Amino acid sequence: MGWMNVILAVICELIWVTGLKYANAAWEWVFVAVALGLGTYFLIAAVNTLPVGTAYAVFVGMGSLGTILVEFFVFGIVPALTQIFFIVLLLTGVIGLKLLKE
Repeated sequence: MGWMNVILAVICELIWVTGLKYANAAWEWVFVAVALGLGTYFLIAAVNTLPVGTAYAVFVGMGSLGTILVEFFVFGIVPALTQIFFIVLLLTGVIGLKLLKE
């Protein structure tokens, strides 16, 4: 259940981070704030059962990757080749952490 909470925290992070750039109306900002609160809740729930360093590293890595993928697939912003290289490097580190620490 700990890793499911990390995934839910990442989904909430993708919502509020994207909302920081694109929210205009008051209800959109409320949605951003709710996503931020839920993301924090899920991350706290995750670190109750997982090592804090590993859970946070996976959370940050998946959030970074997810944010770039949202920009690419939803908003059509094409990442540079160097960004793709470092995304792959980041993802490799996240996978390595997940495999080493349970």
